[in-house]
Amino acid sequence: MRLVTEVELSPFQLVALGTVMELSILTMEIPTGVVADVYSRKWSIVVSFLVMGSAFAMSGLVEPYWLLIVSQVLIGFGNTFETGAETAWITSEVGSAAAVEGVILRRARLELVASVVGIVGFSALAALTSLTFSLVTIGLIFAGWGFALAVLMGETNFVRSDGDGWTEFVGMLMAGFGQTKRVKSLRFLVLALFCFGLAKEAIDRLDVQRLVDVGLPSDIDEVVVIGALTAVKLLLASLLLLVATRRAAGRGVVPALALLLAGSGLAIVLLAHVDLLVIAGLGLILQGGFGFAIEPLVTTWTNTFAADESRATVHSFMGQAEAFGEILGGLALGVVAELWSIPTAMTISVLLMLAGAATALRARATWSADVAGAQP
Repeated sequence: MRLVTEVELSPFQLVALGTVMELSILTMEIPTGVVADVYSRKWSIVVSFLVMGSAFAMSGLVEPYWLLIVSQVLIGFGNTFETGAETAWITSEVGSAAAVEGVILRRARLELVASVVGIVGFSALAALTSLTFSLVTIGLIFAGWGFALAVLMGETNFVRSDGDGWTEFVGMLMAGFGQTKRVKSLRFLVLALFCFGLAKEAIDRLDVQRLVDVGLPSDIDEVVVIGALTAVKLLLASLLLLVATRRAAGRGVVPALALLLAGSGLAIVLLAHVDLLVIAGLGLILQGGFGFAIEPLVTTWTNTFAADESRATVHSFMGQAEAFGEILGGLALGVVAELWSIPTAMTISVLLMLAGAATALRARATWSADVAGAQP
């Protein structure tokens, strides 16, 4: 929001910032996942919160474009330390992927509800003070939570390797790549996430600009309007995950993920092509709700087939597939938005989302055989 209303970046600059962040994720996703599998999942998570806390605070304080780029690089870098490591830590502590599936989905719902509380609270704080103050406060809370986890978080079922670090690193990397290549259901997920990534970056970076173009109310603070829309889409995602927890067990995650991808794409049509704020806002809510609900399903899908010793690495491969798509799609659709229009770029995103949904559905035919092959 600050980048649109205060810094006033162009559509291409907005998308380019996201692309830079995704380049950071693409570069570091697998190495940091391997670090978590070889050394410590707990400390990988702690580092994530400390780095991202610093980056959020920086993003609220600086205005020069190159410093905003640095802040996005740090956000992406910090995020890679958490990706996969948290799920791998939970799975090891609980005991098995099957036992933790429900925990992952329930945790995701609670995270979304907490996000709603945070969005409402920090939107109100920004309206009363400034976006800068609100972002710096978020950064301090992230960093503070990192220090708290360093003291309070346990790690009882993880054994750090005593072997040579580089040998272990390469071995873990090859093991994670081998699993992803060998299991067809994981390959379909990689392709679906790549399509999702191609479509997603333009939406994430241009949705607020699109609403500004449609016309936000002049008598209500823009931060409050965007905060309210974000809170509602998080509540929708929480509701969708409640349904998924009951119906998306096992192979049911395949059609559930495909439906979310297709629904996200169709919702973008409303956002992109209806110049009425209520309808465009509804499109933003639906697209965001579907989009937020996708990540936990990707986690449970991946967790079904990932071996415990390289679990964080395999999750990182999934994150890298999405990040690679976001880099390519972000650059291409940013150019489209700049040369033609934001609705044109979003329309292409719709087609990519539908392609991802069709790809995900192909895993229904391979799921049972892949599960049987993954059994010890």
